[in-house]
Amino acid sequence: MKFTSLLCFVALLSVPAAFASSPLQGLKFEQQKQQVIKDIKAVCKPKTPLSDNDFANKVIASEDNKLHVREATLALDRNNKQAYKDAISKVKCPAQ
Repeated sequence: MKFTSLLCFVALLSVPAAFASSPLQGLKFEQQKQQVIKDIKAVCKPKTPLSDNDFANKVIASEDNKLHVREATLALDRNNKQAYKDAISKVKCPAQ
């Protein structure tokens, strides 16, 4: 009986820790997304002003670009600057 009570207590203590990391993960994802969009915009230099969301939607309309953006995000997450630069350079600029 004591083991079951202890197990329930430990489970209750670990729940807040799981929820505490979730907002930070969302923030990290948003920062990475903004960094990738900023760097792709610097390479592509769109002629007409587009919001970041519109530009991102145009970029990821291509399946190849989706893959390269995913590679860039993973490289950022792993702090691999060379792989990040390579992935960004592979992105094909959307038609203007």
